[in-house]
Amino acid sequence: MNTNNSTNFQQLAEQVNFKSLLNCYCREFRNWSRYEGIPKYDPALADYMQTINHKSFLRFDFTDIGQEVFAPLTYFSESGVHSFGFPVIARNTASDQIKEISPLDFVEFVAAFAKKEYPELDSLPTQKRMQNSIDNLAFYLAQYKENNLVANNPEQSFIESEQSLILGHSVHPLPKSREGFTHEELKKYSPETAGQFPLHFFLIHPDNVLEKSAEEYLMTDYLRNEISKYADNSTKELLTLYPEWKVVPTHPWEAEYLLNQAEVKEMQSKKLLFSLGQFGPSYTATSSVRTVYNAESEWMYKFSLHVKITNSYRVNYIHELNRGYDAGKLMKTEWGKGIEKEYPEVQLICDPAFIAVVYEDKVIDGFSTSVRQNPFHGANARKNISMVASLCQDGVLGESARILNIINESAKRLDKEVNQTAIEWFKQYLKITLHPLVGIFNKYGFGAEFHQQNILIEFDDNLFPSKMYFRDNQGYFFRQGKAEELQNLITGFGDESRNFIAESRIINLWGYYFLVNHLFGIVNVLGKNKLANESSLLNIIYEAFKTEEATDTTGLASHFINSIQLYAKCNLLTSLNNMDEASAPRTNPAVYLNYPNPLNKSFFSQKLIKPKGEDVVFSRYFEKENVTITLRPVNPERDLEMLHEWFHREHALKIWKMNWPVKELELFYRTLLPGDISHSYIGQVNGEPTFNMEVYWANRDIVGGYYDSLPSDYGTHLFIAPTDSKLKFTSAVTQSMMDFVFAESKVGKMVGEGAVDSIASMLNKAHVGFKIEKVIEMPHKKANLNYCYREWYWEKFPAAKNFQNSPVSAPQV
Repeated sequence: MNTNNSTNFQQLAEQVNFKSLLNCYCREFRNWSRYEGIPKYDPALADYMQTINHKSFLRFDFTDIGQEVFAPLTYFSESGVHSFGFPVIARNTASDQIKEISPLDFVEFVAAFAKKEYPELDSLPTQKRMQNSIDNLAFYLAQYKENNLVANNPEQSFIESEQSLILGHSVHPLPKSREGFTHEELKKYSPETAGQFPLHFFLIHPDNVLEKSAEEYLMTDYLRNEISKYADNSTKELLTLYPEWKVVPTHPWEAEYLLNQAEVKEMQSKKLLFSLGQFGPSYTATSSVRTVYNAESEWMYKFSLHVKITNSYRVNYIHELNRGYDAGKLMKTEWGKGIEKEYPEVQLICDPAFIAVVYEDKVIDGFSTSVRQNPFHGANARKNISMVASLCQDGVLGESARILNIINESAKRLDKEVNQTAIEWFKQYLKITLHPLVGIFNKYGFGAEFHQQNILIEFDDNLFPSKMYFRDNQGYFFRQGKAEELQNLITGFGDESRNFIAESRIINLWGYYFLVNHLFGIVNVLGKNKLANESSLLNIIYEAFKTEEATDTTGLASHFINSIQLYAKCNLLTSLNNMDEASAPRTNPAVYLNYPNPLNKSFFSQKLIKPKGEDVVFSRYFEKENVTITLRPVNPERDLEMLHEWFHREHALKIWKMNWPVKELELFYRTLLPGDISHSYIGQVNGEPTFNMEVYWANRDIVGGYYDSLPSDYGTHLFIAPTDSKLKFTSAVTQSMMDFVFAESKVGKMVGEGAVDSIASMLNKAHVGFKIEKVIEMPHKKANLNYCYREWYWEKFPAAKNFQNSPVSAPQV
């Protein structure tokens, strides 16, 4: 966050929201890339880069609508949550005019770009909610500074952590949107401002109240007893006069909303309902805004609230309320006792009771309340407990991030190096989260929305994770394969809560909430604070799943190890399609798309796709031909004009089709080279540049979608510039390509997709062991999909098996 002018809260709020918006876009769309270096053939862009003294960007390709956007990149995340500088600029591709843009402008570009695929898409509601989010965040930042609040203490109580999420989720385009609250109400009811307020109570005819409780008492009876301690005389008279009537709590904002509804007014006029008003102990909002907490109460209340928070009105529905009730009953059976005994590091916080109000056979949504256990009351209120979302938050107003303070303090207490502590801390984190959750999924059939806001972590005296809490029974799901077993435990289990899900779908949801939303957030915050390398952390997750694979009977662990795509919720597209996740039909509550699996990075070859420097990376002498073949990474500053000339040669035109203007070719290399899909090399014969070779990671390349690709598959493209057969050295060049790629142990097999009319190319590949698998229809060509394994290559060239690459530059000719 830019804090040069820390009092410009509106600008800071806009930047925070813009960062979240850009990260949403990166997850949901593919028309973006990294851009590195100051261009030689794009003077308008070069002038701008030199003006701001920055040359690393994310480029968003909106050329279909005449625009391209450049966001200054300050940290690129392997797990997918990047950091940006400001301003973000757009260039009109027709006029070359460059101008600074706002997040609302970016939303307009997205809407125009995506309209073809999503014809119902409308940017205006999203822009309105985004402005609300920005204005609200500016208000919270001003309150934060005015009240000298602190969000990054290593030790926080449950409620301190809940109320420290000032900036919101980093991959939601509307992190602080709360349509319906005035600024006065924001201050009173927001967790960010720690406002306190008594609840509003109603007294309602018992025939109009629907409630269930897995406890030994009904919550309306509990509440009647509680409020009698604080009620005034007129309220006590009503309670005495109507001893069988039900005491129903509501959020005070919702109470005002309800009292203006026609059905509530009718109930009042018929004397079926009395508004008792606000009184009793003060409660304060947790991170969800509508769930409220009191440190002395054994219950929290998750109210319905007709405020549009991010995309949705936050209303409890009957089937969701029944999920809490079902879970509360289930935890009292051998099922729940088994989890508690086998996985003591996990505590499932239940919502075992609910209260709803019905009038003329219709539920009045605003009264629907879920009653949640409060394990953080009394002496436990001071436990060091953190919501994961607050662990993943950036520093507020220039402060250091909380995770940095936690790891630094932990290292101090343990007398260890900070980076060593971070790695050990993360491994312990997986022991109390990944390990038990995979086991519980297998044995007990339980999967849930394990996202950043629903997971709480308890820390030990050294600030290491020691226990995981999961809340929100509305996000409880069970494998369809466990339905009979659970219904034998509890007759009718799941009938009203609709919480059995097909195996494949529940694995996808488990992966989104626990991996993409939750664990990758921890990876990101450790990485961007330079506490650990993200690739190393992703590999630790991969190895943790590998360990679980042996005992996993559901395919869960194997799915995350081997899949090249993960299921991810698209918060931006959901908003642009104006979908209310809470009230939409459960078959289509949000937009979900596939997202490249970061765990595949265990097979990512730094040597092939991200070589360091410009020196020779491969060298082999071929005695028969008396030539030395070398490879070095392409350098646009040195090689662009040569490559431009090569691709305009007649034999390149038909197959390569890269005879672009030099400005376009420069754009190609400045976006290809910093990426993690492919890399380009200049091949030299006795020091003379002769060929161009690209190595690509097949699962991230377009070809990966045409077969069951594995993360260990790599492919190549090869262009030999000379046409004189005496200068081509085709066999030596092709063998060098094979030697270079197969020298990398992470490569399983090589793949190719040469055009079917490039017969010479296919014959050349067959010469080194490739075999055609099938013909595929790609957007730009009909191609022979072909494979080659090391053994196939070594069978053709046995000497290659013992080849050792020792890169040295050949003498220049």
